[in-house]
Amino acid sequence: MSTRPAGEPAGEPAGEPAHASDKPNHLTLSDLALLMFMQIAWGGNFVVAKAVYSEISPLLLSALRFLIVAVVLVRFLRWHPGQMRLVFAIAMCTGALFFGFMNLGLFYAEDVAPVAIVIQLTAPFATVLSAIVLHETVGIRRILALGICFGGVAVIGFDPSVLQYSLALGLVGLASLSMAVGTILMRQVRGVPVYSMQAWVAVMSFPILFTASFALEGSPVDDIMNASLAAWAGLAFITLGAGLFAQAGYFYIIQRHEVGLTAPFMLLAPILGALGGVVFLGDVITVRMIIGGAMTLSGVLFIMLRESRIRPKHAPPEKT
Repeated sequence: MSTRPAGEPAGEPAGEPAHASDKPNHLTLSDLALLMFMQIAWGGNFVVAKAVYSEISPLLLSALRFLIVAVVLVRFLRWHPGQMRLVFAIAMCTGALFFGFMNLGLFYAEDVAPVAIVIQLTAPFATVLSAIVLHETVGIRRILALGICFGGVAVIGFDPSVLQYSLALGLVGLASLSMAVGTILMRQVRGVPVYSMQAWVAVMSFPILFTASFALEGSPVDDIMNASLAAWAGLAFITLGAGLFAQAGYFYIIQRHEVGLTAPFMLLAPILGALGGVVFLGDVITVRMIIGGAMTLSGVLFIMLRESRIRPKHAPPEKT
């Protein structure tokens, strides 16, 4: 459900990423296959989650997801002196808040397409926060791209069919903002490897989401006892296929290739998610959704490419 939408928060990739000049300037067949797997998994994540909600409530689904991740990654848990407050803040932003808002928004939305587009606002939000919090310079071109991004969301939001579930899009917007805050915080982390970060996010997010589920959705016993095999298979896909496996592929790709080479592929997920909603869930895509989606995705692509050019090519790797 994320651009890495719906993926796990990033930590420092294992090993040292190659410098920009050392990265291949072309994609191999295996790279293309991996990129397509990631986009199909992340796009399919929207559709599968929407289907599973009929048996497992959204907050409980988020909690169970993190429980599985915590069990899988428990061996990577390490205490990081001087970093744990930051790790906790990142866990709240990219874990409990992001997945809580995201799943609730997707649950209340009638169509997948608007959700898949609005969640892409993480990049624009992060750019705005970088300017406000980190005092980074945002040039006129990126300002225009930001305007296009948010303008596209406005076009979608004022679609009469979407206005009926505007609260859902508001929740997804909060999810995007939460992830953007987490992204800014990740730039401050030092010496926390990726899987250790993911393990802490899971361990810290599970009790919060489980408590929220119990308080807002009632006892989870009925959902857990009555869920079908298909629902559990969906949870496994969301957690492992679109989560851990796709995330591992993401780190492999960004270590090997420039953002400018892979960014266009990263925007296939919302398109595939929207198409999946039409094919499997009977969603209806309107002209406003298409126009607004095209505006937002083009703005996001420009921001991603611009960010990759602005960052120094030989700067030390960020400890995200």
